[in-house]
Amino acid sequence: MLINKLSKRVQALDLDLKGKVVLTEAATGAYVVTPILAAIAGAKVYAYSKNTRYGTVDEVFEKTKEVYSDFKNNLDITFIDTITPSVIAQADIITNSGHLRPLNKEKLQHAKDDVVIPLMYEAWEWRDADMEIDYIRQRRFKIGATNERHPEVDVFNFLGDMAVKQILDAGLCLYRNRFILLCNNDFGPYIAKVVAKICDRLGIIDKQENKHKYDGLENVEWLSCFPEVNIPENYKDAEAVIFTAYPFGDTWIGDDSQYPISVESIKSGLNHPLILRYAGDVDAKALDAASINYFPEHVGSGHMGILPSAIGYDPIIRLQAGGLKVGEALITGNYHHNNIPILELL
Repeated sequence: MLINKLSKRVQALDLDLKGKVVLTEAATGAYVVTPILAAIAGAKVYAYSKNTRYGTVDEVFEKTKEVYSDFKNNLDITFIDTITPSVIAQADIITNSGHLRPLNKEKLQHAKDDVVIPLMYEAWEWRDADMEIDYIRQRRFKIGATNERHPEVDVFNFLGDMAVKQILDAGLCLYRNRFILLCNNDFGPYIAKVVAKICDRLGIIDKQENKHKYDGLENVEWLSCFPEVNIPENYKDAEAVIFTAYPFGDTWIGDDSQYPISVESIKSGLNHPLILRYAGDVDAKALDAASINYFPEHVGSGHMGILPSAIGYDPIIRLQAGGLKVGEALITGNYHHNNIPILELL
């Protein structure tokens, strides 16, 4: 049962939020777990939701209650559809979850001075749009990014599964087919070690300083250094380019010299070019004009084209529990779990 997975993750992280008030979101899909995790850890939880294209407030609240209905202990979760100053003033932990964003002065002016803000992602994935950092610095609120590579969080090892899911969703097969990974960030080796085991061969285009991270991986071949796209003859029939570049909100591929990667380098290098938009913006109009296919068709600027939630509950349980552990750590000052850093201070 899902509730058992949540309890086990709380235990694995020794997550203890007893006596604390957590303001977070109630959301759809796999993200339904966030307020439940906090409550299992002993927190008084305010779970905020709003109507979206994924579901109404009532649907979200009912689904959340359904998940924890069989839990042996009572959970202190208050569902709200309005974030009031009094709720913010009570919070010891305010997560940077989607429905609460942006965490700006309008909201945080009501927070107490020792409130902490855990980020449910790593520090290098920082997005200015998520919060009003100048005001947060002014108030000296503690902010910590989640170490997603901590063994008891371990979200990065789901990145390969996500790439496989995106490949299959695009209507492609991995078996006996070649792919190219075009990457400039830490996702690359995690994607490669899974995809390369299934496909015929995986060509790597990444930054020179990341080359050593692929050492020891079977079935991979270094093609060129990002952003140079150098595709040899034996990869011209590759099924697709798995594309991930950070910052995710920057446009990386276009037909103008201002973009790091030219449309022409993709088009000339492949007989039937297809870009799988794992993460990082592209100039879709330029790709259309060059008759280069891409998938998914629509990806919001700065968003990933495949989310951890697409492969199930497990990565989200680990990510959200890890983020809540960061909240606990910011309060206690113990920034390690099992002698390994659980956060990075911002």
